[in-house]
Amino acid sequence: MACLVFVAGFFLSLPILGGNVDPALLKASGSYYYLRLFKVGVDSPRATTVAALLSGLFSVLCLGYILRSFRKTVSSEIFFFAFGALSIGLEALRPFVFCLAAQGAPASLILIATRLVLAGRATGLLALFCASLYAVGFHNEKLGSAAAAILMLGCAVAVVIPLNTGVYETSLMVRPGFRGYLSLLAVIAGLAILADFIYASFSSGEAPYRIVALGSGAALLGQALIVTQWQPFTLLLGLGLLGIGSWLIISRLHAYYLWQ
Repeated sequence: MACLVFVAGFFLSLPILGGNVDPALLKASGSYYYLRLFKVGVDSPRATTVAALLSGLFSVLCLGYILRSFRKTVSSEIFFFAFGALSIGLEALRPFVFCLAAQGAPASLILIATRLVLAGRATGLLALFCASLYAVGFHNEKLGSAAAAILMLGCAVAVVIPLNTGVYETSLMVRPGFRGYLSLLAVIAGLAILADFIYASFSSGEAPYRIVALGSGAALLGQALIVTQWQPFTLLLGLGLLGIGSWLIISRLHAYYLWQ
């Protein structure tokens, strides 16, 4: 799925990268920015599009690394983290949302595409939270049922979020209403994830969970930067934090369960 989304996102992003999409909608929404960098002009639509595609590439590489490293070990935490990695890959569809809007597609179709990406974000955050619950001792052998419940809850969150039709963010998506509340909920969920992994390290006496907590914090911060920012250096920082944080999570959990 990550490979398919990345390939689809790449081809759907070509009009923006080629400058064939009018950014008038972003300008009207006050979400268009331009930066002169080393005598090269960089505008926010292209920078955001590249970041979205790199998010899709990260998802492919991260899931491939999980496949390669967890052939002989089993981890409920990694099972749910994999869904989080897949959800980040859905960010590659953000340019498609704006291309639909720029080409005058029906508002209903634009909103559906926006909610699909938002559902991915919510599901990914919930999946990582579920992974942290397993770390602190939650047991349920029916992992598929738990994953299905998370998916339904993530979709429900995306459906109930109000959207400002015709108003677009720098992220190339329709601007959600109550943005401050959504950010607050994301921060609370992130803090709960960190608290669970830190508690797991002290309750079990296993130091790797402290590294996992650090990696989770870095990955969540990196994802937040990729989703909300457009400046090239900030996006590179976000991608770096996401990559390093994910590597810490996967490698430490793999080492822990291999030892077990």
